[in-house]
Amino acid sequence: QIPFLLWGFSKFQSEWPDHCETSLEVPSASSSPASAGTPVVGLRGLSLGSDGDSGPLSSRGVDSEAASPPSYPVQILPHLYLGSARDSANMETLAQLGIRYILNVTPNLPNLFEEQGGFHYKQIPISDHWSQNLARFFPEAIAFIDEAVSQNCGILVHCLAGVSRSVTVTVAYLMQRLNLSLNDAYDLVKRKKADISPNFNFMGQLLDFERKLGLAEGSPATPGAPDRHGQTPTSSPGCFFTPPPSECEEEDGSFQRYPT
Repeated sequence: QIPFLLWGFSKFQSEWPDHCETSLEVPSASSSPASAGTPVVGLRGLSLGSDGDSGPLSSRGVDSEAASPPSYPVQILPHLYLGSARDSANMETLAQLGIRYILNVTPNLPNLFEEQGGFHYKQIPISDHWSQNLARFFPEAIAFIDEAVSQNCGILVHCLAGVSRSVTVTVAYLMQRLNLSLNDAYDLVKRKKADISPNFNFMGQLLDFERKLGLAEGSPATPGAPDRHGQTPTSSPGCFFTPPPSECEEEDGSFQRYPT
Protein backbone atom coordinates (compact mmCIF):
# COMPACT_ATOMS: atom_id res chain seq x y z
CA GLN A 1 0.00 0.00 0.00
CA ILE A 2 1.18 3.54 -0.81
CA PRO A 3 0.16 6.29 1.65
CA PHE A 4 -0.65 9.71 0.18
CA LEU A 5 -2.16 13.04 1.24
CA LEU A 6 -5.78 13.10 0.06
CA TRP A 7 -5.96 16.89 -0.52
CA GLY A 8 -2.31 17.45 -1.30
CA PHE A 9 0.64 18.82 0.64
CA SER A 10 -0.46 22.47 0.49
CA LYS A 11 -3.72 21.85 2.32
CA PHE A 12 -2.01 19.57 4.84
CA GLN A 13 0.62 22.23 5.49
CA SER A 14 -1.98 24.97 5.97
CA GLU A 15 -3.81 22.90 8.57
CA TRP A 16 -0.84 21.18 10.24
CA PRO A 17 2.15 23.52 9.89
CA ASP A 18 3.84 22.12 13.00
CA HIS A 19 4.19 18.74 11.24
CA CYS A 20 5.94 20.17 8.16
CA GLU A 21 9.71 20.70 7.93
CA THR A 22 9.96 22.35 4.53
CA SER A 23 7.94 24.24 1.92
CA LEU A 24 7.19 23.69 -1.74
CA GLU A 25 9.29 26.68 -2.77
CA VAL A 26 12.32 25.76 -4.86
CA PRO A 27 15.37 27.73 -3.72
CA SER A 28 17.05 29.86 -6.37
CA ALA A 29 20.62 29.27 -7.50
CA SER A 30 21.74 32.36 -5.60
CA SER A 31 20.12 31.40 -2.31
CA SER A 32 22.34 30.47 0.59
CA PRO A 33 22.71 26.79 1.49
CA ALA A 34 20.54 25.33 4.21
CA SER A 35 21.81 25.40 7.73
CA ALA A 36 23.18 22.26 9.29
CA GLY A 37 19.96 21.66 11.21
CA THR A 38 17.61 21.99 8.22
CA PRO A 39 16.74 18.75 6.45
CA VAL A 40 17.44 18.66 2.74
CA VAL A 41 14.65 17.36 0.50
CA GLY A 42 15.54 15.75 -2.81
CA LEU A 43 18.90 15.35 -4.57
CA ARG A 44 19.57 19.01 -5.40
CA GLY A 45 22.54 19.21 -3.05
CA LEU A 46 24.03 15.82 -3.92
CA SER A 47 27.55 15.84 -5.36
CA LEU A 48 29.14 12.79 -6.94
CA GLY A 49 32.82 12.29 -7.59
CA SER A 50 35.32 9.73 -8.80
CA ASP A 51 38.94 9.02 -7.95
CA GLY A 52 38.95 11.48 -5.11
CA ASP A 53 37.08 14.18 -7.00
CA SER A 54 34.37 15.78 -4.90
CA GLY A 55 33.08 18.10 -7.61
CA PRO A 56 29.43 18.23 -8.65
CA LEU A 57 27.94 15.71 -11.02
CA SER A 58 27.51 18.35 -13.74
CA SER A 59 31.29 18.75 -13.94
CA ARG A 60 31.87 15.10 -14.84
CA GLY A 61 30.49 12.53 -17.25
CA VAL A 62 30.70 12.10 -21.01
CA ASP A 63 30.79 15.82 -21.82
CA SER A 64 33.27 16.70 -19.09
CA GLU A 65 36.38 15.75 -21.07
CA ALA A 66 36.44 19.11 -22.83
CA ALA A 67 36.62 20.89 -19.49
CA SER A 68 39.47 18.73 -18.14
CA PRO A 69 43.09 19.88 -18.50
CA PRO A 70 44.74 18.91 -21.78
CA SER A 71 46.49 15.56 -21.81
CA TYR A 72 50.21 15.63 -22.53
CA PRO A 73 52.83 12.86 -22.71
CA VAL A 74 55.46 12.76 -19.98
CA GLN A 75 59.09 12.63 -21.06
CA ILE A 76 60.91 9.86 -19.21
CA LEU A 77 64.17 9.92 -21.19
CA PRO A 78 65.27 11.77 -24.31
CA HIS A 79 63.06 10.36 -27.09
CA LEU A 80 60.99 8.25 -24.64
CA TYR A 81 57.52 9.47 -23.67
CA LEU A 82 54.83 7.86 -21.52
CA GLY A 83 51.16 8.67 -21.96
CA SER A 84 47.55 7.69 -22.50
CA ALA A 85 45.24 6.94 -25.41
CA ARG A 86 44.35 10.64 -25.61
CA ASP A 87 48.02 11.48 -26.08
CA SER A 88 48.28 9.02 -28.96
CA ALA A 89 45.38 10.77 -30.71
CA ASN A 90 46.85 14.27 -30.52
CA MET A 91 48.59 14.78 -33.84
CA GLU A 92 49.77 18.29 -32.96
CA THR A 93 51.48 17.13 -29.78
CA LEU A 94 53.09 14.14 -31.49
CA ALA A 95 54.53 16.40 -34.17
CA GLN A 96 55.71 18.97 -31.63
CA LEU A 97 57.63 16.33 -29.66
CA GLY A 98 59.04 14.61 -32.73
CA ILE A 99 57.22 11.38 -31.91
CA ARG A 100 57.19 9.04 -34.92
CA TYR A 101 57.05 5.69 -33.11
CA ILE A 102 54.03 4.63 -31.05
CA LEU A 103 53.91 1.54 -28.85
CA ASN A 104 50.24 0.73 -28.23
CA VAL A 105 49.91 -1.56 -25.18
CA THR A 106 46.21 -2.40 -25.57
CA PRO A 107 44.28 -5.12 -27.40
CA ASN A 108 41.64 -2.89 -28.98
CA LEU A 109 42.62 0.79 -29.25
CA PRO A 110 43.20 1.73 -32.90
CA ASN A 111 46.47 2.95 -34.35
CA LEU A 112 44.90 6.17 -35.53
CA PHE A 113 47.53 7.51 -37.91
CA GLU A 114 48.88 4.23 -39.26
CA GLU A 115 47.35 4.65 -42.72
CA GLN A 116 48.53 8.24 -43.08
CA GLY A 117 52.18 7.27 -43.13
CA GLY A 118 55.01 8.84 -41.19
CA PHE A 119 54.30 6.80 -38.04
CA HIS A 120 55.62 3.42 -36.97
CA TYR A 121 53.27 1.41 -34.77
CA LYS A 122 53.63 -1.69 -32.68
CA GLN A 123 50.66 -3.09 -30.78
CA ILE A 124 50.89 -5.36 -27.75
CA PRO A 125 47.46 -6.99 -27.24
CA ILE A 126 47.37 -7.09 -23.44
CA SER A 127 44.50 -6.20 -21.11
CA ASP A 128 45.03 -4.66 -17.68
CA HIS A 129 44.14 -7.88 -15.85
CA TRP A 130 45.88 -10.16 -13.37
CA SER A 131 45.80 -13.08 -15.83
CA GLN A 132 47.84 -11.33 -18.56
CA ASN A 133 51.49 -12.14 -19.23
CA LEU A 134 52.94 -8.83 -20.32
CA ALA A 135 56.52 -9.93 -19.62
CA ARG A 136 56.57 -12.17 -22.68
CA PHE A 137 56.40 -9.00 -24.81
CA PHE A 138 59.25 -7.20 -23.03
CA PRO A 139 61.95 -8.18 -25.57
CA GLU A 140 60.06 -6.95 -28.64
CA ALA A 141 58.83 -3.84 -26.87
CA ILE A 142 62.36 -2.94 -25.79
CA ALA A 143 63.66 -3.62 -29.32
CA PHE A 144 60.97 -1.30 -30.74
CA ILE A 145 61.97 1.49 -28.36
CA ASP A 146 65.62 0.95 -29.28
CA GLU A 147 64.72 1.26 -32.95
CA ALA A 148 63.05 4.62 -32.37
CA VAL A 149 66.05 5.90 -30.39
CA SER A 150 68.48 4.71 -33.06
CA GLN A 151 66.51 6.70 -35.65
CA ASN A 152 66.64 9.78 -33.41
CA CYS A 153 62.84 9.77 -33.23
CA GLY A 154 60.55 10.20 -30.26
CA ILE A 155 58.50 7.21 -29.14
CA LEU A 156 55.25 7.25 -27.17
CA VAL A 157 54.44 4.23 -25.00
CA HIS A 158 50.76 4.32 -24.16
CA CYS A 159 47.86 2.20 -22.94
CA LEU A 160 44.39 3.47 -22.08
CA ALA A 161 45.04 5.65 -19.03
CA GLY A 162 48.84 5.58 -19.01
CA VAL A 163 49.13 4.23 -15.47
CA SER A 164 49.57 0.43 -15.65
CA ARG A 165 50.46 -1.43 -18.85
CA SER A 166 52.51 1.30 -20.52
CA VAL A 167 54.23 2.03 -17.20
CA THR A 168 55.19 -1.63 -16.84
CA VAL A 169 56.80 -1.68 -20.29
CA THR A 170 58.59 1.62 -19.62
CA VAL A 171 59.97 0.39 -16.30
CA ALA A 172 61.16 -2.84 -17.94
CA TYR A 173 62.98 -0.79 -20.59
CA LEU A 174 64.71 1.34 -17.96
CA MET A 175 65.75 -1.74 -16.01
CA GLN A 176 67.36 -3.41 -19.02
CA ARG A 177 68.87 -0.42 -20.79
CA LEU A 178 69.97 1.63 -17.77
CA ASN A 179 70.82 -1.35 -15.58
CA LEU A 180 68.44 -0.10 -12.88
CA SER A 181 66.81 -2.14 -10.17
CA LEU A 182 63.02 -2.33 -10.15
CA ASN A 183 62.85 0.16 -7.28
CA ASP A 184 65.13 2.66 -9.01
CA ALA A 185 63.38 2.37 -12.38
CA TYR A 186 59.95 2.67 -10.78
CA ASP A 187 61.04 5.70 -8.74
CA LEU A 188 62.43 7.38 -11.86
CA VAL A 189 59.08 7.05 -13.62
CA LYS A 190 57.15 7.99 -10.48
CA ARG A 191 59.06 11.26 -10.19
CA LYS A 192 58.06 12.12 -13.74
CA LYS A 193 54.45 10.90 -13.54
CA ALA A 194 52.92 10.73 -10.09
CA ASP A 195 49.76 8.76 -10.93
CA ILE A 196 51.39 5.51 -12.10
CA SER A 197 49.91 2.29 -10.70
CA PRO A 198 50.78 -1.01 -12.42
CA ASN A 199 48.56 -3.86 -11.30
CA PHE A 200 49.99 -6.33 -8.80
CA ASN A 201 50.55 -9.08 -11.35
CA PHE A 202 52.59 -6.78 -13.60
CA MET A 203 54.71 -5.76 -10.62
CA GLY A 204 55.35 -9.44 -9.98
CA GLN A 205 56.47 -9.88 -13.56
CA LEU A 206 58.83 -6.94 -13.17
CA LEU A 207 60.27 -8.57 -10.08
CA ASP A 208 60.89 -11.71 -12.09
CA PHE A 209 62.45 -9.62 -14.85
CA GLU A 210 64.71 -7.98 -12.27
CA ARG A 211 65.91 -11.40 -11.14
CA LYS A 212 66.41 -12.50 -14.73
CA LEU A 213 68.61 -9.47 -15.38
CA GLY A 214 70.50 -10.03 -12.13
CA LEU A 215 69.62 -6.56 -10.88
CA ALA A 216 68.18 -7.51 -7.49
CA GLU A 217 70.66 -7.43 -4.64
CA GLY A 218 71.72 -10.97 -3.81
CA SER A 219 69.80 -12.39 -6.77
CA PRO A 220 71.82 -13.97 -9.58
CA ALA A 221 70.47 -13.85 -13.11
CA THR A 222 69.09 -16.82 -15.00
CA PRO A 223 71.61 -19.57 -15.85
CA GLY A 224 74.00 -18.58 -18.62
CA ALA A 225 73.21 -14.84 -18.41
CA PRO A 226 75.79 -12.49 -16.87
CA ASP A 227 74.69 -10.42 -13.89
CA ARG A 228 75.18 -6.68 -13.44
CA HIS A 229 78.82 -7.29 -12.43
CA GLY A 230 79.59 -9.39 -15.50
CA GLN A 231 79.63 -12.68 -13.58
CA THR A 232 77.87 -15.77 -14.92
CA PRO A 233 75.93 -17.60 -12.17
CA THR A 234 75.63 -21.35 -12.12
CA SER A 235 72.10 -21.53 -10.76
CA SER A 236 69.07 -19.35 -10.31
CA PRO A 237 66.25 -19.51 -7.77
CA GLY A 238 62.73 -19.85 -9.12
CA CYS A 239 60.51 -16.85 -9.78
CA PHE A 240 58.05 -15.90 -7.09
CA PHE A 241 55.20 -14.38 -9.08
CA THR A 242 55.09 -15.58 -12.68
CA PRO A 243 54.12 -19.27 -13.02
CA PRO A 244 56.35 -21.40 -15.28
CA PRO A 245 55.13 -20.96 -18.88
CA SER A 246 55.50 -24.65 -19.64
CA GLU A 247 52.96 -25.49 -16.97
CA CYS A 248 50.28 -22.88 -17.23
CA GLU A 249 50.80 -20.32 -19.97
CA GLU A 250 48.22 -20.16 -22.73
CA GLU A 251 48.95 -19.16 -26.33
CA ASP A 252 47.28 -15.76 -25.83
CA GLY A 253 49.62 -14.92 -22.96
CA SER A 254 47.11 -15.55 -20.16
CA PHE A 255 47.53 -17.92 -17.24
CA GLN A 256 45.43 -20.73 -15.91
CA ARG A 257 44.81 -21.08 -12.19
CA TYR A 258 46.53 -23.92 -10.45
CA PRO A 259 44.04 -26.47 -9.07
CA THR A 260 43.57 -26.27 -5.32
